[in-house]
Amino acid sequence: MILVTGATGNIGSALVRQLSTDGGEPVRALTRDPARAAFPRGVDAVRGDPTRPESLPTALVGVRALVLVPGLGDDAGVLATAREAGVEHVVLVSSITALTPSAPRARPREPGVQPR
Repeated sequence: MILVTGATGNIGSALVRQLSTDGGEPVRALTRDPARAAFPRGVDAVRGDPTRPESLPTALVGVRALVLVPGLGDDAGVLATAREAGVEHVVLVSSITALTPSAPRARPREPGVQPR
């Protein structure tokens, strides 16, 4: 199972749609309010808040991979909770911090890439 944080945002929602149509791993979408979120059929919408890592253990049950959009909350706490839950892989959506000048910690991540 893949858990996508930021699942209702621009990047996360597109990723959830793509992963759900690929027919690979089951997809779980993390949202603060599952009743208000609209996800494709078959996507497991779960309640969780990245600013409160203690709200995540239930969402992480059975999760093998986590897609983490940074800056939505307590990134270190989310990673520690994922580690404790046995998550094997984490994909960090780093492009949001590399190319958005107003993003927290915005700075070049690769040689020659400058924030706009």
